[in-house]
Amino acid sequence: MTRTQYTRYTLRLTPVAAAAEAAAAGPAGAELVDDWSGTAAYVSGADPAALDYAHPEAVDIIRALQPAGWQEADGGDTLTFWLAEGAEADGPAVRALARLGALGALEVSRERPGWEDAWRRFHKPRVLGRLYVRPPWYPARDDLLDVVVEAGLAFGTGGHASTRQCLEEIQVIPPGPLLDLGSGSGVVSFAALRLGFAPVCGVDIDPVAVHAAAGNAALNGLSPTFLVGDATAPSYALPAADTVVANIALDPILRLARRFVPGADGGAPELRPAHLLLAGLLVEQGAQAVAAFAGYETASRRQDGTWLMLHLTRVA
Repeated sequence: MTRTQYTRYTLRLTPVAAAAEAAAAGPAGAELVDDWSGTAAYVSGADPAALDYAHPEAVDIIRALQPAGWQEADGGDTLTFWLAEGAEADGPAVRALARLGALGALEVSRERPGWEDAWRRFHKPRVLGRLYVRPPWYPARDDLLDVVVEAGLAFGTGGHASTRQCLEEIQVIPPGPLLDLGSGSGVVSFAALRLGFAPVCGVDIDPVAVHAAAGNAALNGLSPTFLVGDATAPSYALPAADTVVANIALDPILRLARRFVPGADGGAPELRPAHLLLAGLLVEQGAQAVAAFAGYETASRRQDGTWLMLHLTRVA
């Protein structure tokens, strides 16, 4: 059987000023985190309340190419991705590669046979409480709840601290309807269904992520609802849920808070879940996030180096 040949593209970008400033700031600055979970290097942007890729424009172009795999290195200043041989001749791909070449130095090389096997070996299963989060090329375990996630275009393989925190925390919450905001690969939604939550709905602003989540749903034999939309927009209707997981970042969490607290006129909030899990936060952002959710108190918090997750519960 003939194996597909792949071409490796390595894009070397000029370090962003924000990254240099963060490095110069030392421990007080925002740390860069390299992680193979599909979204890797974060750095504080112009808005200190928001996190983004170090080079979001380049990442967007690469993701639109739907590569066979991609990764970040050097704090997000080096992006490597793989395309099947011949894919580069497609019209949109030609234009996308030209745009990437204008952003930095784009190196091209034919990948050695079997590279994809080595890449897959990098992605290991994780045991998180009762959950076993694994890529599809590892077998399930009979003693744990199985969650399969294809490592690829969407955030969330269980590798990033914020994802792990959410997966661990939902295991201490009584099952019921759950809303997964910033659902990415769908890993939290699948874990919730395995744990007995239902119905489960995931919302992500990125249609590529929602498409990837639908594929992962098929791998798991599960049927959560996945929607494309901006959950922070007041005009976007969200279903009611007992538990809401928002693994996003401070800025969208603050916008989201307006939907969960009484209005300026004292009117009832639009949504009032019993449990709120807020993740993707830096440790120093915790107090600001808690203050935005009037009528909620902190039940627990999980901290993993730079990253913080807050479990808020509704005050009776």
